[in-house]
Amino acid sequence: MSTRKPRQPADRGNRPSSGHGLTRRQVLKGLAAGGLLAGSGLLSSCGQPGTEATQAGTSAAGADLSSGRTARRDGVVVIVRHPRAIDDQRRVDGEIVVRMVQAGVTRLAETSGPAEAWRRFFSPSDVIGLKVNCLGAPSTHTHTEVVLAAAAGLQAAGVAAENLIIFDRLTSELRRAGFAVSEETGVRCFGTERRGYDSQPTVVGAVGSCFSRIVSEDCTALLNLPLLKDHDVAGVSLALKNHFGSINNPNKLHPNQCCPYVADLNLAPQIRAKERLIVADALEAIYDGGPTYRPSTTEAYGALLIGTDPVAVDRIGWQIIDDLRRTAGLRTLAEVGREPAYIDVAADEEHNLGVADLSRINKVEISLT
Repeated sequence: MSTRKPRQPADRGNRPSSGHGLTRRQVLKGLAAGGLLAGSGLLSSCGQPGTEATQAGTSAAGADLSSGRTARRDGVVVIVRHPRAIDDQRRVDGEIVVRMVQAGVTRLAETSGPAEAWRRFFSPSDVIGLKVNCLGAPSTHTHTEVVLAAAAGLQAAGVAAENLIIFDRLTSELRRAGFAVSEETGVRCFGTERRGYDSQPTVVGAVGSCFSRIVSEDCTALLNLPLLKDHDVAGVSLALKNHFGSINNPNKLHPNQCCPYVADLNLAPQIRAKERLIVADALEAIYDGGPTYRPSTTEAYGALLIGTDPVAVDRIGWQIIDDLRRTAGLRTLAEVGREPAYIDVAADEEHNLGVADLSRINKVEISLT
């Protein structure tokens, strides 16, 4: 891993990258109680047509558990690296990213090929929401090349293009990130404002939030595509916190460094019953000053973190950020008072969302050339 901090362009949004223009053929070739919550301001009415409120522990409307859940591998994180996945000018090689996604998903599923691997997590009948992170676009966002590689892999495994929805909070943010917005044919891509939020909140622990109807109604499965970054409040923003972009009131969930709110949110059946896989984008890693992009504290890391356990993925992401901070002569997140405590809470007996103990996490490292 290079520790040199290159001088990087301020954003990627207004210039093409090497992988965003790939054709499909090229990609395939590369292959708590409501009253308390209301009083605290955490429980809010949503005011949009949608589903009724759901309590934690009930089944999510439309959730299809016939595929994917049996393939869950707690405490396993596959880290795929390639030295030329991204260069010093923030240009991503899309064909290399396709190889990285294929190798990581295949290794996680322990299958002989990527198509079979994708089918371990998703069924061809699933409608799959690809949750990206575009809040910081155009400066920083889930790289389009990672998302396109995942979408191509799912299609090669038999999922129709029309059954894939790339989404985040706002269509404008997706467009600024370089995604082609579409609501009709092929892979769809649009923000929650096009569908609205549930009419009533889901209450889970200390959280009362209305989910995007893309999550609660349209999709039977979720593929989480977060971005690895330091966060000035939460400490780390990765798989678990990415779902702040799936609800109507993320601004209400930031007290106490987002703890226990991130953990409680991920207990909601709309996430817990539907999320099948995480492909975390660590092509670049913001290790200080996040979530805003800063050239001086963003490392061209050239990796993807792939797993089914969001807690383990986040814990490895935390370790990467701390390692980069030490290399740069900075104190760790714990030493500066920004330890992401919600990760350990997500692993406790009450939440049981995954494995946070580094000694129990199996890191499977793949280096491609």
